[in-house]
Amino acid sequence: MTGNLSIYDEVANFMAAMNPEKVLAFKPSQVNQERLDSLLDKKKESGLTQEETSEVEHYLIINRIVGLAKARAMGMLKA
Repeated sequence: MTGNLSIYDEVANFMAAMNPEKVLAFKPSQVNQERLDSLLDKKKESGLTQEETSEVEHYLIINRIVGLAKARAMGMLKA
């Protein structure tokens, strides 16, 4: 890939190139998935504290990077 890459793209490319199969197989642990689900439910029901909002934002950033890495890994394996 050439041109201007965002930091998300750079990290995703780096991750995907290390081991595409492992990147595609990656899933968050049950504990982390349950925590995110709990925070999202709480957000709908009663709202989040500033700290909880920050935690959700971090989960979303990581999810974006992992999603990009999985897309890159899939492309690498198909090539």
